[in-house]
Amino acid sequence: MAGDNGFYAPMTYSVLWTVIGVVIMLAIVGWAFVIWWQTRPVPPPKPTPPPPPGWLLGQLKGQYLSRIDEIVRLAEAAELSSRRAHQELSTTVRQFVQEASGLRAPTMTLTELGRSGVAQLEPVTDVVLRLYPVEFGPDREASVATSADVARGVVQRWT
Repeated sequence: MAGDNGFYAPMTYSVLWTVIGVVIMLAIVGWAFVIWWQTRPVPPPKPTPPPPPGWLLGQLKGQYLSRIDEIVRLAEAAELSSRRAHQELSTTVRQFVQEASGLRAPTMTLTELGRSGVAQLEPVTDVVLRLYPVEFGPDREASVATSADVARGVVQRWT
């Protein structure tokens, strides 16, 4: 209906159209946020803290002491000969030294161990010196338990 001056009043829209408009705008903003969130750079993971000092060496000692015990058990069960058990003990002690210090003890001869000048290798040299006669000589009936005790001592005292 025309007013007194011949103009019509502005047309009014339903509130529903305003609500639909707001929902569409929120959906667009939400969609943009989801895209941003999924494509943002992920921060690098926090590095794990290093283990306490001596923990790794303690773990290593435990593994090798268990291996020495296993060699003794196999020798007592007659699954390993005395000679083979002594060879295994020598290999085990040498591998321990390599893992604990980085020295290439498994490939060093008795002479090289003795001449290395590394103070930590002196007990290893003594162990290898005790094991050599059983490994390579005619004395094949030496006590595996006694030799294992000496090998355990080297592993336990390693620093």
